[in-house]
Amino acid sequence: MLYIALISIVFAVFFYCQAFQSGMGRKRWATAGFLLGPLVWPMFRMEKRMKTFKRFGRGYSMLNA
Repeated sequence: MLYIALISIVFAVFFYCQAFQSGMGRKRWATAGFLLGPLVWPMFRMEKRMKTFKRFGRGYSMLNA
């Protein structure tokens, strides 16, 4: 039981930091990370991608170096 609580806290902090870096809602993503853990990652990436498309348009290419 302790491991589940620890993992939930780790994912909450992780998604809080990622949302802060991406300019998204920090509390919302921290709560989702706390409740659902790593299952939130695909939803987080999709929202980040949609935000980028909305800002720069669909012709924008993201190059990860």
